Amino acid sequence: MPPDGGGPSFAELQRELPRSSPRAWRFALERRAARAGALLSDGLRTGYRHGFDSGPFMAHAYANRARGRTPLGRALDRRLLERPTLTAFREVRVLARRAVLDAIAAAGRDDVVVADLAAGPAPYLLEALQRHPSARAILQDVAPEALEGARRDAQARGVKDRVAFVRADAFDRAALAVLAPRVDVVVELGLYGIEHDDGRVARHLRDLGELVAPAQIVFNVQTRNPEIEHIARVWVNAGGGRCVWRLRPVELVLGWAADAGYAPASVTSDSRGIYRVVRLVRAGA
Repeated sequence: MPPDGGGPSFAELQRELPRSSPRAWRFALERRAARAGALLSDGLRTGYRHGFDSGPFMAHAYANRARGRTPLGRALDRRLLERPTLTAFREVRVLARRAVLDAIAAAGRDDVVVADLAAGPAPYLLEALQRHPSARAILQDVAPEALEGARRDAQARGVKDRVAFVRADAFDRAALAVLAPRVDVVVELGLYGIEHDDGRVARHLRDLGELVAPAQIVFNVQTRNPEIEHIARVWVNAGGGRCVWRLRPVELVLGWAADAGYAPASVTSDSRGIYRVVRLVRAGA
């Protein structure tokens, strides 16, 4: 069952519904409607082109500006932007910015290096650099279009000279081992929800502690979502498959973090309780 005990389990979300199921008929109609809406709505078009878990789609959600062809397209886009999940995305952005600023303040010095290992557009980190002119950042992502968008935003904000852009997978041990300069704070938002394997996330946290050893880690975890089945059966991911996200209790991830040598300094939530944003500190740091 999901962490909150309601709705379909992760295993159920992974399975296709029987063709005779009324739920299968309903989601088929919703898929057709969303695909048709993508002809007019910029957000739906971006989601189906790049994935609803992609940097370009997240940038559209963060901007919160309804765009599309014709007034109907803009109305469809506004309806998309007001979905609970996208509202939570924008609240998480605010919570993440606060957590990153708290982490920089807790570092106790000005020349802090913050690495976002699955950056996407990373507005919260670029905003933090504007407020801390001696801080530097590493923005890493597997998607070149996400890095290009972040590069343009960094240029517009006047912080590009303090940002390194790296194309790599956050779970790649070799990439973690060569991160430079030395990283003080690691940020990972949205990464754990799209990774299905519990063991891989747990190993990744241990890899961070061993290979990068940041004094602090900021991450989020999706603990519940009333739209989780709609997302899994209507939306697509960056690879073109079904967008099945993994819900996890925050306590589970905190247990893995403890095994890696980290303890929570703060845990916050969006207003709907969909996400938790966590700032971890390294034992003895």
